[in-house]
Amino acid sequence: MTAAIIGGGIAGLVAAYELTKAGERPYLIEPQHIGGVITSENIQGYTLETGPNVLVERPEIHTIVRELNLKESVVYPRVSNYGQYVWYNNKATKAPRGLSDLIASPLMSCASKVLLPFRMITPGVLPSREVDCSVRRFFTPLIGDRALSSMLDPVLKGIYGGDVERLSARSLFPNLWDAAKQKRSVLSFMMNRKGSRKPPVFVLKGGIETLTRAIWQHVQPHVQHISERVKRVVPLEGARYVVVLESGRRLEVDGCILATGGRATASIVPTLSDDLAQLLEQMRFAGLSVMHFAVPRVEPLIPDAFGVLFPGGMPNHLLGVMFNSILFPHVAPQDKHVLTVVLGGAQAGETVPDENNLRREVPQMLQRLLGIKTAEYLLYTHWSDAIPQLEVGHYEVVEQLDICEADHPGIVFAGVERGGIGVSDRIRVAQEAVARFRRMRIETVV
Repeated sequence: MTAAIIGGGIAGLVAAYELTKAGERPYLIEPQHIGGVITSENIQGYTLETGPNVLVERPEIHTIVRELNLKESVVYPRVSNYGQYVWYNNKATKAPRGLSDLIASPLMSCASKVLLPFRMITPGVLPSREVDCSVRRFFTPLIGDRALSSMLDPVLKGIYGGDVERLSARSLFPNLWDAAKQKRSVLSFMMNRKGSRKPPVFVLKGGIETLTRAIWQHVQPHVQHISERVKRVVPLEGARYVVVLESGRRLEVDGCILATGGRATASIVPTLSDDLAQLLEQMRFAGLSVMHFAVPRVEPLIPDAFGVLFPGGMPNHLLGVMFNSILFPHVAPQDKHVLTVVLGGAQAGETVPDENNLRREVPQMLQRLLGIKTAEYLLYTHWSDAIPQLEVGHYEVVEQLDICEADHPGIVFAGVERGGIGVSDRIRVAQEAVARFRRMRIETVV
């Protein structure tokens, strides 16, 4: 059986990893950087992450790290009980870690604190009659507008770069959404999840790109790498397909795992599903600018903080400042800290910022907001289509993905549209896609 994996980011690499472990030799088609946005730079004694900053230790990634003999490269945070801070009332305020912290936090109004216990035990507080709604619409009846704006908005901007007015509650919080549809109370939902601890985060010595390099080194001898763009995938009789490359070259295969996303996938699939192509073409992606700065260890960083996340409306569309070396001292020289400053997101639209302006203005902003007097520029990276915006109605995209897979056995989607943008989520989505791919091919042969 010949398979084509389209896209060589983490999902495409994991798909190749799973297929090659089973003895297959798939095509891996990726015209650009193997590993996608997972990139690490080692400069002047600093380890700088220009893509994801940490990995979440879920079973899927734990298994791959163990199988690739990377366990000795794993580094856990030096500060075990670290906090995440949000910018509220012109200062960094620690985000609550649980209900007791929330009740004591200034991030929630007094009225909402009084009503919260009642709201948590009452079925139907969360909207349940809609097919989808925004994160703001979904959570405001539970936690109130202040907590939504001061806490959930900056947190989701830090993760998705998006707007709580537009992000889909159904897509971002599927389990809680299902509980609301079943008219279950929030307390009932939480009790059912009791005992499921928050997984730890970690990094890898040398940078997170160590992971994608290790996967690529493992699969490279067993895949046929093609450094071209795919123009389209054309179905043939007998559940086979032709992958048409930009050069005009044509590959006849038994199936495809599409690990691309958004417009990249939209340009490939009109021959499979015009409805899906149109929905994918309409998806928005948020751009990000990532800047790294070195600061002396004597600067007044928050000692237990991973970083500070910011609400909308900040200068230069500031999303967050991460204190990488607070948690992971090895990523900077002994006398320095390294900061990662992230700007942009959906709020910035498609505007590409001027790097020279940012190099001048961001250090001033760090001093004004966080009291950091000396910030030495290290690196600038801009990603034009960094984060998918899973906005209200995104479930229709997922439904069309399912329909296309059902109509075309051997076609499987592992792109970001499936949900979950973290590295562990992308690994899980890729593994699920490979499982569906194998099942479809078995059913087709039978």
